Amino acid sequence: MRREVKVKITLSEGYEERFTKACIQVAKRRVENQEKESHPDPAMPARKVAVM
Repeated sequence: MRREVKVKITLSEGYEERFTKACIQVAKRRVENQEKESHPDPAMPARKVAVM
């Protein structure tokens, strides 16, 4: 038996901006971690990538 559930969501002011910034930070960390994993010499730091 399937029941229908209705949900009303009210987003707080500034939510979209905070969410976008958080997504950018996660993507930036993911790129940095992938570069570290694929870098042949762990003594050499991975290059930083600017995400805007």
